[in-house]
Amino acid sequence: MLKVFIVDDETPAREELRYLLEQFSEVSVVGEAGSGEEALEAVLQTEPDAVFLDIHLQDRDGVDVGQELLESMVNPPVIIFASAYEFHAVRAFEAEAVDYIVKPFSEMRLEKTMNRVRKMRRKSEPALDASPLLEERLQSLLQNVLVDTQPRRVPVEKNGKIMLIDPNEIVYATLEGRYASIYTAGEQYATTFTLQELENRLSRQQFFRTHRAFIVNLSKTAELVPWFKGSIHLVMEDHRKTEVPVSRNVVKELKKRLGF
Repeated sequence: MLKVFIVDDETPAREELRYLLEQFSEVSVVGEAGSGEEALEAVLQTEPDAVFLDIHLQDRDGVDVGQELLESMVNPPVIIFASAYEFHAVRAFEAEAVDYIVKPFSEMRLEKTMNRVRKMRRKSEPALDASPLLEERLQSLLQNVLVDTQPRRVPVEKNGKIMLIDPNEIVYATLEGRYASIYTAGEQYATTFTLQELENRLSRQQFFRTHRAFIVNLSKTAELVPWFKGSIHLVMEDHRKTEVPVSRNVVKELKKRLGF
């Protein structure tokens, strides 16, 4: 039996995938998780052969979760990324160290994925070795995912006009009323996105949710300022030198992302 674990923050997506996987007689779904933190703990306990891991989770970047699983497990599972986005760098997924499936899931595509999992487990019996080659293949895949999921332009509004801006120009975004506003070095733009919708459009490698009301471009961060009770503020590289609050519960992760 192949033990499979499902990680997705959307209950309908988990239910759909579980149903499809249970149609395979040799597959046993040993658990589900609705968040990255929950998944890290549960996967270590259940030691599945394969993990279906959604790239865009509410609390964590699925890419980071996948990396942590590889680093923390002696016998890491085969990781299959799932996303609502169609990727163009398909060849990067052909190494067979990992795979991806696009939502909504199709039975035919899922069967191909499970064939890959079977093949990999047979090759690596009795357990999948956490070899440099596997990690190298995963890193290559993750870089392609990050590149292909980043939007080329973000639609914004200014003086009654719809404009398309390069995400690299964004310094930070904040919630103003119901929708997010985007700030570049010298301009402010309105959007029709909620902050969550905007976060889902931006590269998780480059942008970070510091607070329930703020997303920052990590490459546009100028200074880190200690604040009250363990919290911090970020000084951004715009002409106003805007200070953006950072919630205490993400300070550790932010420092890791910034390299210290």
